[in-house]
Amino acid sequence: MTSITQTQSQNTGTGTTGILKLRGHEEEYLPELKTRGWTVVKNVIPQDRAKEYEDKAYKWLESFGKGFDKNDRETWKVKNLPWFSKGGLFNRHGAAHEQWAWDIRSEQGIIDTFSKIWGTDELLVSFDGVNVSLPFKNEDLGNRGKPWPHVDQSPNKKSKECIQGIANLVENGLNDGGLMILDGSFSLYNKFFEEHENLKPENGWDWKDSFSYPEETLKWFEEKGCKWKKIQAGPGDLILWDSRTVHYGDAARGDRARVATYVCYKPAKGISAEKLEERKTAIKEYAGTSHDPINFRLTGTNVDGPLSEDEVQLPKQPAVLSHRAQQLAGIVSY
Repeated sequence: MTSITQTQSQNTGTGTTGILKLRGHEEEYLPELKTRGWTVVKNVIPQDRAKEYEDKAYKWLESFGKGFDKNDRETWKVKNLPWFSKGGLFNRHGAAHEQWAWDIRSEQGIIDTFSKIWGTDELLVSFDGVNVSLPFKNEDLGNRGKPWPHVDQSPNKKSKECIQGIANLVENGLNDGGLMILDGSFSLYNKFFEEHENLKPENGWDWKDSFSYPEETLKWFEEKGCKWKKIQAGPGDLILWDSRTVHYGDAARGDRARVATYVCYKPAKGISAEKLEERKTAIKEYAGTSHDPINFRLTGTNVDGPLSEDEVQLPKQPAVLSHRAQQLAGIVSY
């Protein structure tokens, strides 16, 4: 599949970036993304490999030597894990560049799905974190366990910018933690900001690819019929949603753990020379990125500062990238 997009330039206030005019096959392939803003693609990763990735995620947690043991639920405690946020999100410790995380990004089924969405197989991938949300018993996660409704897009950007993805590795039901979608919010994205000018800072909306909704504003969506929906998925399924959809990752509240990684791809033609160099630096330094592979922010231990004396931005098993993975990373050109 070759590229069938056109690139124009737009000054965003933070530099000139590529704006992609989609001429792919999203409408025919995954119409739900266009009509409701999310969908689940079944069996994208073979289940045997999903199980292997699940095991590697647990071994990764065990490798920190803090007392966590996959086979002993008495050790499933916050103190026995490296630092995480929001239920079980790990985007420090060089997690984005573990070999098993890159193996998932290189899964052909995932790549093919995003190739069909964007109409090209010349893609770049985000250096996203991983998620292992354990069902902690009698432990209060505080803010890490509370809802955090947001979109991963700047209010300044009105149209389609990013399709986000979750590679789901284990059975994920209503109480197992995972993606919560405010169903119906996708089509109201622009209308919300038009009617909530009072929320705009003096200097205008932030260009950061994120907006968190104040709790009191959620009633606006509810009055228009929007309802929270827990997305359920099986091992090897790929959960997809448009960044304009209000969502958050919920903590595990039942008896099963959630194990997943975040995967987002966009056409390589859209990236600026400056951002491409930033991606190469991120690879060298094991830094993570926000979801959008083109217009991203760096994340990780070195960016945010360590939270403990033993926290370093170094993977336990640094990834050795295949040629295809190097293309996805942006260190080998198409």
